[in-house]
Amino acid sequence: MKILRKILLMVTAAAAVLTLAAASAYAAPSRGRGIASSLSGSSSMSFGLALITADQKDLNSVIDHYGGTNPGLKNIGSGLEVFAEYAFRFDRSIYGLVFRPSYFMQSTDGKCGSGSCEYKLNGLTFFPMLRLTPLENDFIKFYMQAGVGYGNLKASVKQDSASGDFSGSAFGGMAGIGVNFCFTESHCMTIEGNVRYLPIERNTSDGVSGTFDPNTSGFSQFERGREVEYNGNDLSTTLSGIQGVLAYTMNF
Repeated sequence: MKILRKILLMVTAAAAVLTLAAASAYAAPSRGRGIASSLSGSSSMSFGLALITADQKDLNSVIDHYGGTNPGLKNIGSGLEVFAEYAFRFDRSIYGLVFRPSYFMQSTDGKCGSGSCEYKLNGLTFFPMLRLTPLENDFIKFYMQAGVGYGNLKASVKQDSASGDFSGSAFGGMAGIGVNFCFTESHCMTIEGNVRYLPIERNTSDGVSGTFDPNTSGFSQFERGREVEYNGNDLSTTLSGIQGVLAYTMNF
């Protein structure tokens, strides 16, 4: 994890430098050209789905502690994201800027302990990224991208008669590669793979109904307005993982 963090920090730092370089190169008016003409380029909109291997290890430990051996309740698996994206590519350049908001979903439910359990996570992310398209022809466009973004994640937990919500947020980085298969000049299918690093180390309870017994629930602290804890430590969640993307892209 430390190695991954260093790699992503290096990639995102490089992306920031390249973004500034691209912005200065295209924002400064050249001889005989105004700012408006120097910022000419093409745009695209994308809408897609993504699977991400977000490992909620602390919540899965809670599940295992509170009747998780019951086959009716499985650990939380991979997450699903839906997203929209606006991309701008500078004219006569391999450089482009991408702005991608997404909505994240992850859950499990079933029988556990003496009743039923439900664990749901929902979150929002926003990632501006620098995109480079070094290889392309009329049908295929291969690109690389990296950027720094923000994520907010909310969890809802139900254990028998006790229920509660908690949430947290953090900044992180994302980098990946992708390819657009363009069947016409305007309509493309996008396949993409990314690595995202966005752990949320601390989560604060937004509300609790009933009581989460520290001896049986798996939570050592779950009280309104306080940090949620597991095994005496801050309970962490994550929006990190390897992400696979399938999307429709429209160029205009």
